[in-house]
Amino acid sequence: MACMPKIRPLSLSIALILSSHAVLASSDEIEEVSVIAKKISYANHQIDTSMTQQQNTVSSVLGLMDNLPGISINEGDAFGGDDWSTSITMRGFSIDGNQQQLGMTVDGIPNGGSNYGGGAKANRYLETENLATVEVGQGTADLASASLEALGGTFNFVSIDPSSEKQTTIAYTTGDHDASRYFVRHQTGQVLGHTRAYISYSQTDTSRWIGEGSNGGTTKQHAEFKFISDFEQLSITGRLSFDDVEEDNYNSVSIAQFKQTPDWDQLTWNWTGVPHFDQMFAEGWSTLRENTLGYLKFDYALSSTSSLTFTPYLHKNSGRGDWIPPYLVKAVDENGLPTHQGGSVQSKYGFTDLAGNALSPSQGCESSYSWPWESGNLLHSACYPADAVPVMSYRHTHYKKDRFGVLADYQVMLQNHDIKVGLWYEDDERTESRDWHKVIDARVYHHFDQTPYWTQYKNVFNTDTLKLYVQDSINFSDFTLNLGAQKYMVDIEKHDQFGLTPSTRVNSDSDVLLSAGAVYQLSHELELFAGFSENFAAIKNEVLERDASTLTDIVPETAENIDLGVRFSNLDWQVSATVYSIEFDNRITFIAPGSDTGGIDYTVGTNGQYINVGGIESQGLELSAKYQVDQNLSVYSSYTMNDSTYIGNAPGFNAGDKVIDSVDDMFVISTDYTQGNLRSGLSAKYTGERGAAESYTVVDFNLGYSQSLEDAMFESVDIAFVVNNLFDKRYLSTGTGTGETFFIGGPRTATITLTANF
Repeated sequence: MACMPKIRPLSLSIALILSSHAVLASSDEIEEVSVIAKKISYANHQIDTSMTQQQNTVSSVLGLMDNLPGISINEGDAFGGDDWSTSITMRGFSIDGNQQQLGMTVDGIPNGGSNYGGGAKANRYLETENLATVEVGQGTADLASASLEALGGTFNFVSIDPSSEKQTTIAYTTGDHDASRYFVRHQTGQVLGHTRAYISYSQTDTSRWIGEGSNGGTTKQHAEFKFISDFEQLSITGRLSFDDVEEDNYNSVSIAQFKQTPDWDQLTWNWTGVPHFDQMFAEGWSTLRENTLGYLKFDYALSSTSSLTFTPYLHKNSGRGDWIPPYLVKAVDENGLPTHQGGSVQSKYGFTDLAGNALSPSQGCESSYSWPWESGNLLHSACYPADAVPVMSYRHTHYKKDRFGVLADYQVMLQNHDIKVGLWYEDDERTESRDWHKVIDARVYHHFDQTPYWTQYKNVFNTDTLKLYVQDSINFSDFTLNLGAQKYMVDIEKHDQFGLTPSTRVNSDSDVLLSAGAVYQLSHELELFAGFSENFAAIKNEVLERDASTLTDIVPETAENIDLGVRFSNLDWQVSATVYSIEFDNRITFIAPGSDTGGIDYTVGTNGQYINVGGIESQGLELSAKYQVDQNLSVYSSYTMNDSTYIGNAPGFNAGDKVIDSVDDMFVISTDYTQGNLRSGLSAKYTGERGAAESYTVVDFNLGYSQSLEDAMFESVDIAFVVNNLFDKRYLSTGTGTGETFFIGGPRTATITLTANF
């Protein structure tokens, strides 16, 4: 269990925060971190849009939750512009490259999974200017939440509603690392007597903060449209978002590599013509994605005490992930004959003669020039004739997903009962394939032949989901009792498009999952709450990718969550405290195939397997408090103490070991000061040790000025200056789920945003 002395590194930062207000000018608008607890029986926190002032507009909406208790958001990119290096942890549960244990929705619409291969986190659907709030349910998930991953809690990202007033907003951001962002939004105001809407567009460009020149970066186009039409008893809400992004990734590093060069992730930015080095060329490590999500919500008031809601939605996802292996491969079928589709790798070669024939290394080279990750496949030019031609591949993994679903619920109040009955249905088709392209001339650049020379695999996964739930909130004056039950029925199928392996099907139904809780209102300002829930995560369709997985032996993951807490709120204070205990069973993990390589094994296809390996126990304490000192100054703080350990032995860990990448303790303090039209804020977050990764403290600063104008071209103008990681701390942020490598956290990054409304 973490102990308080670990917070001592914050002392300097806290002093700086408090003393800064002696020299900062004031404004009449206070930057807040709102801690709003719903009338529910489990830990719940909510942020409002003022929290965006602590982050620059180029950043991802995911980072806005980072100061809430229990949550750690880690991103390798300075702006959160790399999904590959992004992770979220909460109470020992994670969203990262290997695990998806936390649910995520946008306006209550399921995101389709948060994994890298065909999933999409909330930042693919929503920009910061269009965010109203993020509703966080730590530990216990809302029964109505539509997610197959909500073992340890849920995040619901809520978009703003259209305004009844007509307005156009234009904003431009520029900053470090070649950051440039344009944003425009038009609010129609009330039209047709019953409808209001907005449409927005943004374009974002940044460079990787590591390296210079051809060091890669992010290019993103994003558009959103939303309308609300209100009739007598019917309200219709529609929303459509489109996101097209190309991200060059970051590489994870070991502790030793970080200590040697804390500002380099081992990727390069100069093409050398030597495949051994150019396999690490940053622009060859890429994520390309398009996401389109739309829904229509029909909310019908049947009477003054009952309502019916029906929400169909559609999601289309496509893209690919890139790597540049330093060789070509020869693939053969099950009979040992050359093939361009399916099969396995017979050999790899890194050099050819002038006619294109594969060359073998000269004798005696192995002892002098073999690299650990290419033992037996020597790629050093000294082992080949002077006129040998180096060759490389450009490996693409293609992702595509089409989802159609519907959410429906009926809610009625009967005396002191508030009853809600609902369902969630979704049909999900995901396609994944991998092909290898020849780099045309590895001596020149990574331009590749558009026609692949080998397609390694192509699989289609179909997932049908039906969730039924019922909940009753019974009000006895100062005492509220919450009861609920839910059940998931999930069927998953895999189809090999090459017809080389038989179709596979697995049932991932849940038992009936129960929840219960109570809220006792001691006074107008103080309430106690307690909650218990059984949570569930279905078997992922990624499990079916692996031919060795024994599906009859794999069962869905489950978790039992208990929360006990207190909330206090008055004009000056908002305080929340929660103790929790969680037992997570039947954890599914991936066991990689045996390999004699010590680095990247580019040829791994559908090898390896998934198995259930014990579980996780988590206990902890979460505290948050906001104090309004006066009309100008507010102070916010949160503290998390978490102890997560493994149950059972498995490859990579033993029973009782700390959960990889889980954080023992976190501490946040943030102050916001306003005077007139000027606003300022300073915040610091301490993150404790995660295995071999050391603790660190990051400080952010923001300063802004807004001005309303009369009889001018613009209604108002605003300027916002934000510096993240003010003291340029070098630290390891995101883990890879292995406990051995981590992504390096972003350096000091400054941006300035100019906004005009008219």
